[in-house]
Amino acid sequence: MRRRGLRSGPAVTLRLFVPRVDASGGRFRIRGAELRHLRTLRLAAGAALVVFDEHGDEHDVRIERLGASAAEAVIVATRRPVRESALDLVLAPALLKGTKMDLVIEKATELGVRRIAPIVCRHDVAHGARTERWRRIALAAAKQCGRMVVPLVDAPVALGALVRQPWTGLRLLAWEGERERPLVALPATAAAVVVAVGPEGGFAADEIADAAAQGFTTLTLGPRVLRAETAALAAVLLCQHRWGDLSSAGQTG
Repeated sequence: MRRRGLRSGPAVTLRLFVPRVDASGGRFRIRGAELRHLRTLRLAAGAALVVFDEHGDEHDVRIERLGASAAEAVIVATRRPVRESALDLVLAPALLKGTKMDLVIEKATELGVRRIAPIVCRHDVAHGARTERWRRIALAAAKQCGRMVVPLVDAPVALGALVRQPWTGLRLLAWEGERERPLVALPATAAAVVVAVGPEGGFAADEIADAAAQGFTTLTLGPRVLRAETAALAAVLLCQHRWGDLSSAGQTG
């Protein structure tokens, strides 16, 4: 019989992101926001945690000293897990109101996007950029889900500017007006994909035409009209399933 107030299952290990870790010396320092995180949790010398860095390495570490400006840690073990999709996937979602955009950033990170490039469209119902907040959300999601890379989060740009960037690979635009071209009608293999998803009011006709003139292909996400935040995440999931690591045929790298 389980006693009330007791948790079952393994304890969750704290995971931090420290961009530059010199594993050769066996020791490093934790500063800034991650140091504040340690202090919030009231960790002390001897605490064990996991740190990942910008090189794709993950380290088991032990805190030796928690000072006013830095925590000193010693590396116990280092490994390089394979948790990133081989698909270079960029999500370009239209601006959404408040927590809807937060949700898209968080879940797209969990689903393995490499970059999030928010776009400003004519029928947007949200205004203003919260880029630094979105970057913090992406970082927190990457730490939580075990990713080895924190996705880039760009400042918003107009859709017209985004479609003129020199993207490699497939250029896609999810559009509720497209009825004939599902994802399975596209090439069976792809190493890089950028997919733009419209706002709650949808893309304007001239936005669709302009994107098409710049090499973007419209596609349908299914027979139902999806909310903008649902469409953005559905697009990511479908791309990762067809070309990434969310299917039995997918690869990681």
